[in-house]
Amino acid sequence: MKEIEDTSGRASADPEVVIITSPRETSCNDSNGECSDELLTGDPVEFRAYLRNSGDADLDNMQYSVGVYIDENGNRGQLASDGLGNDLSWNNYNAVCVTSPSCQNPVLAAGDYLDASGTLLKNFDGTVIEWTPSTGSYFIVVEVTSNVLGDPGNNEQSISVKVRDYYDVAVDLTWMSQGSPVSGSIEGNDGNPKDYQLSVSLDSGIPGMTIRDASVRVDYSDGSSTSFTVGVSNTVNVQETVGDSSSIQTGTRLVIGGNNNWVGVANGSITPPTTGQYSVTATLTQFVLYGAHGDSVCGASSNPTAVKYCEKTLTSSDWEDEYPGSNVATIDGSIETFHDLSLVQFQVWIGLDSEDPEVYGSIGIDITSTLSPGEYELYAEVGHVSSNSASLYNWSVDFTIADSSGNQVDLITANSCDSKVDEPNTQIGTATVKTPDAEMLVYACATVNLGEGDFSIEADANLLGQWDEQSLELNDRIGDMSFTNNRYEFDVSLTNFAPQILSLDINTETIVADTSRSSFIASASVFDVEGDSITYQWTDVNGVDLEGCEGEQQCEINIDESMTPTFRFNLYVEDSNGGYDTDYAEVSVLNMDWANSTEGFLADDLSVSYSMVYRSTGLSAQYLNSTAQTDISLPGYDGEYSSVAGFVMTPAGSFDTSDILEQSMTVQFKTELEVTSMWLNIGTQWLLLNDGTPNEVDADFSSYTYEWSQGSSMPAPASNFYLFNKVLTVASAPEANISGFKADATIAGGISIDWAVNGTMLSDERVVVSICESDANCSEPDESRYDDTRTSILYAGQNTVHGNTYYVTASICDGDLCSNEATATVVADKEVAGVTATDLTITESGETWVLNWNASSVDSDIASWLVCYLKASFTASEMNDLIGTSACVSADNESLVINKYSTVGTYDVHFSVVPVDVVGNTASSASMDSVEYTRSTDNTNPGDGEQTTDTEASSGVPTWTWGVIGIIVVVAFVAGAFILSRGDDGEDEGKDWDY
Repeated sequence: MKEIEDTSGRASADPEVVIITSPRETSCNDSNGECSDELLTGDPVEFRAYLRNSGDADLDNMQYSVGVYIDENGNRGQLASDGLGNDLSWNNYNAVCVTSPSCQNPVLAAGDYLDASGTLLKNFDGTVIEWTPSTGSYFIVVEVTSNVLGDPGNNEQSISVKVRDYYDVAVDLTWMSQGSPVSGSIEGNDGNPKDYQLSVSLDSGIPGMTIRDASVRVDYSDGSSTSFTVGVSNTVNVQETVGDSSSIQTGTRLVIGGNNNWVGVANGSITPPTTGQYSVTATLTQFVLYGAHGDSVCGASSNPTAVKYCEKTLTSSDWEDEYPGSNVATIDGSIETFHDLSLVQFQVWIGLDSEDPEVYGSIGIDITSTLSPGEYELYAEVGHVSSNSASLYNWSVDFTIADSSGNQVDLITANSCDSKVDEPNTQIGTATVKTPDAEMLVYACATVNLGEGDFSIEADANLLGQWDEQSLELNDRIGDMSFTNNRYEFDVSLTNFAPQILSLDINTETIVADTSRSSFIASASVFDVEGDSITYQWTDVNGVDLEGCEGEQQCEINIDESMTPTFRFNLYVEDSNGGYDTDYAEVSVLNMDWANSTEGFLADDLSVSYSMVYRSTGLSAQYLNSTAQTDISLPGYDGEYSSVAGFVMTPAGSFDTSDILEQSMTVQFKTELEVTSMWLNIGTQWLLLNDGTPNEVDADFSSYTYEWSQGSSMPAPASNFYLFNKVLTVASAPEANISGFKADATIAGGISIDWAVNGTMLSDERVVVSICESDANCSEPDESRYDDTRTSILYAGQNTVHGNTYYVTASICDGDLCSNEATATVVADKEVAGVTATDLTITESGETWVLNWNASSVDSDIASWLVCYLKASFTASEMNDLIGTSACVSADNESLVINKYSTVGTYDVHFSVVPVDVVGNTASSASMDSVEYTRSTDNTNPGDGEQTTDTEASSGVPTWTWGVIGIIVVVAFVAGAFILSRGDDGEDEGKDWDY
């Protein structure tokens, strides 16, 4: 499905790659493996593509690039590289620009194609981008870029191509005179044999390829023949197993091709007859190719995984010569003048006289790529090769086109080419005073229009007779004496590029049935490479033609509510060659409905009109008279109000808010009611819909209108709407306000919040405390409310994160109206700074221990120290259990005097010293040092301080554990004394507030 584009508001350029037309994408038949439009190794490739500005504003900045990527099992891999390791990518940053004299185009107008049609892609310096491919599978990617964003989805196109190896063995013959070649035919008989030279050359896309011992049969017109084996003598490998140097066998062979481009040459002669004509014809019969030809030719290797190379003799039955037409050559002679014209060039062109023409085929080179249907120019060159260059001839070229069944489709005779020369050359030969326009090489062209299919295109050079410039007469009894060089034929395949629907555009964003916006115009942008005429067919989802759109590029489509929520339409386009493209688009359709009250049904002459724009159908509602409201309070307003009219609305069914675009209600009432406001009442909730001066309907009636915001739900069933005639008095904020407000961090991340109230709070007023984490304007603050009996709270540390900032506000509110807002900022503190006690010393002084230590660093967070000691070593976790008991003593600075135990015994006393921060957070540490304690006389309660007892020894429980257990009991008792409470009148239960 094409993405619908709304063109009503867009005004920007959009660079687009529409299609790559050259090279053609390679397509292969899975059943037989045959491929069409393969590229040939070493045969230069140029790139053509259609690039356009598909936006609706001029484009003055566009670049394009071409990249050749490796095909990795059907996926685009890395950039391919050439033989020197350079990436196969080209960039033209001067394609469209105005910033440099090197810019190739200053602007590309909206809708225009670069270069008006298909572009021959060039480098930034204007040179044509050319790729000399090597064997393999590739992706060719053409991409456009610009500082104008446009639609990124149309910036790139890619095609897949395959490149295969090829070679062509060409045979050539020429007459020789005194060791020099003679062009064309020869004449006369001096009684001596006529010399000729035979040559065999190799053209290959495979680097370094050679053939060996090329054999050529030479046939003479008298029926005799001879043969030659040609090449340049060299010692070469004739057999080997790759990787095994001992297996190499060598021999002397006649070599053709290779890196030195060796040509095989042989010389011969023929004795002419006493009268008439004679000829020499050379035909390639066989040659030897060295390579891995398999076990059947080379024999099996002793190593089954090794590759074996050997020689194989190839003939016309099994060689893979790309252009077999060059395997034969003929030269002619005559005792008298040998009259002969030769077709020296034949090509198929597009844009013969343009700056960047496309050229297909040549004499000896077939047309292997698929062509597109359309107009072509057939181009031929005819050469004068008679034995007497002074002979003048009239000439022509017949261009014959036949279909795949051999039926002649067209025949065009031409002897001029306006695209090549300004004036036609009626005669061919050496120019004279009387015939100054004669030329030895003349040109013929013909324009043809080829449809889709397979065709043969043939060019025949005709010698129409000898021109006598003295009598100005044509002797048509003189004809061409050799037809072997007059004719050439191409077999071509033409496949249509189907048209492409580039986009479907509509002229509006929203389609609303039953309104003035209930129709839209859809228009198609269609591209066709061949420029064929396009027919259009617009249908609905059922395939029924849309009325009034037959054959048109755009279609006006009328919408009704039956098409909600989506209307889908189809487009079929077809070109004159039968190529087609299809697509469809979907338009969101909205419906506008009304649900009005029945005239005269509601009391007080009320009438209601409720309308909705939505993605559905079936809107209706029931209206009933409402019960009057007397002396009620309205939110946000002071005083009491009584309704003067009202009604109850119950919609029949409901629609999801995502399907509702608009909804509104207009209530009409008698002007004499002096209505000042309209309200919606659902349960205990009241919503002001409109107030102030109503709209005048006529002399007797006025109205209020309310429009719900998008995303609002429909009125609930039994919604009450009321009209009031008393002027609304806006409620004011509480007069009491907050003073003395502060918030401080406390131990374990808590926040202590305190305030005072100036003035007297009314019974409905509350102190509202809000706390936001990290963002002072958070959308969901932690909020609580208190009456005038509360002036402080503790926000529990379990709600905070150490180091985070908390924004605290307090104000006195009545509903949504609040007095001044007091603010404070607090950073939660749950951790002590990373300071430790170092260099701890413990000395005895009478009945005390004197402890001294140093702080590892100075930090303002440290307010005091805590020393804990026990008759056994303890861990940091166990120290936490000691804090708050008599086993821990506070110190204001880095020294402390502790009274010794008074119990009998000898044991080690272990000490730990930790810092305490400014809010009371205490660090913990395992015992750090110890001293030995000994006392022989018990001067306290019996057993106090004993490290072990018989019972303890028997139980196997360490003494210090009993001390900790006792401490835990104490802590539990103390903790149980705390009472947690918050709020007033049971409000906000479940909040994490500690008091």
